[in-house]
Amino acid sequence: MLNINKWYSLLAASLLYFIYTCRTVLFEGVRFLDYVNLIVNFGLILLLSIWLISKSTVTNRIEQFISFFLVLYLYVLHSLVTSVYIPYYFTQKYLGNHFVHVDQINLIPFKTIFSDLFVIAVPVTILQTLGNLLLLSPLAFALLSLGVIGKKYKVILVTFLTSLFIEIFQFFVNYSVSGYEYGYEGPHAVDIDDLILNTTGGVIGVLFFMIYKKMFMKKFKTFTRQKINYFS
Repeated sequence: MLNINKWYSLLAASLLYFIYTCRTVLFEGVRFLDYVNLIVNFGLILLLSIWLISKSTVTNRIEQFISFFLVLYLYVLHSLVTSVYIPYYFTQKYLGNHFVHVDQINLIPFKTIFSDLFVIAVPVTILQTLGNLLLLSPLAFALLSLGVIGKKYKVILVTFLTSLFIEIFQFFVNYSVSGYEYGYEGPHAVDIDDLILNTTGGVIGVLFFMIYKKMFMKKFKTFTRQKINYFS
């Protein structure tokens, strides 16, 4: 039998993502700052992953796979929504005069959702809406599955706060790059609809966990118990 150890998942997922990132980001002629960028961004998520895994409970292979998935998911999520390209601040000309680009901010609930689904309504906007809806669902599911958080309402609250942090973080990234050459618009849009979609996705993750716990885990525990009785 394979030894069940939650730290194996952390090691495997971190190593897999680090190798993938090195192969895709580091190339001939890469600069020292690119190594710094890789280490800082990777290191921050590694610390977060260590903290979450230390609080998790892994007792079987399914939970071990979920813990592996959680760590890998955190790296991918960071690369999509909160990664900062550090060399930009050292290689681009600093102009000063930071400002807020109001065209990239939406504080009207459901404005972007309605526009993306019913006004523009092209595949890319529909997929973007669906992506924002499901963005934090895996986080909610994994936190409950691994016992990091026991209460469902707390998981939904954590999902909301995570989404809020992402939007605020992206706002400050936009503000910081606005003072540099070619940083006029910033890399992210700040949208209250993302907060709505992400939090709804947390609810979806909780519902999926309830289905998983009721239907799948009971069968798995019954199968495991029968297997132990057979070999005992």
